[in-house]
Amino acid sequence: MTQPLFLESLRMEEGTLLHTAWHEQRINATLRAVFGRPPYDFRFADLPIAEEFRHGVVKCRVVYGQRIEKVEFTPYTPKVVRSLRLVEAPDDLDYHLKYADREALDTLREQHGTCDEILIVRGGLLTDTSYSNILFDDGKRLVTPSTPLLDGTCRQRLLREKRIIAAPLTPDDLPRFRRAILINALLAPEAGISLPVGEIYP
Repeated sequence: MTQPLFLESLRMEEGTLLHTAWHEQRINATLRAVFGRPPYDFRFADLPIAEEFRHGVVKCRVVYGQRIEKVEFTPYTPKVVRSLRLVEAPDDLDYHLKYADREALDTLREQHGTCDEILIVRGGLLTDTSYSNILFDDGKRLVTPSTPLLDGTCRQRLLREKRIIAAPLTPDDLPRFRRAILINALLAPEAGISLPVGEIYP
């Protein structure tokens, strides 16, 4: 049986990888969950970084399984997302680990229609976009769905810092909020993608 592969992506600014402890924790937790005893102990400090990637904002992408399969550095430019389409996912959709195989998510994303991205609904509850967690701003606080497909490292960190709260949310809750903000390891909330909730369509 072929063992699955996993992804880890993080932001690098001027040659410094950000929030590496959170990413190392997820990699090692994934290895323990899949293999029992991790076959190795991953440390970002061990990665060689070419001089050409030590300037500006760069995406570091690690593909791993029983061994490190690939490490890539690429200049990072955020996607343009001005609208979201609500898309229903099967109740058994599982992405609690950051799998390299994104076929199920890509299939859902094909339903984006005229919108730039999708907002996935599973079991009647809001979850994530196809590539990020999401926050909702009601003018007083930032709320993230308590039912994400993937509990991302940025989401975990913001919850730990009490900068956001988690709550179960349905599509009917959207009018309570002003804006939606997409977050992931490369998109901090203050510099992330933000759009009016009126640009979220059924």
